[in-house]
Amino acid sequence: MSKAFIAQVIQESASLTGVAANRTANELIAAIVGELKTHGKFTLPSFGTFTVR
Repeated sequence: MSKAFIAQVIQESASLTGVAANRTANELIAAIVGELKTHGKFTLPSFGTFTVR
């Protein structure tokens, strides 16, 4: 899954412009990375848990 794919899904599901969807995707990924750096793991309910190894 790429950042472009995430932005496309956001754009289509929320009826946003490409610029707004890209900004949203970047912020989402930055939040996930920040959580991994701070706590060493990140959980998406009904999907899975990501951990730093």
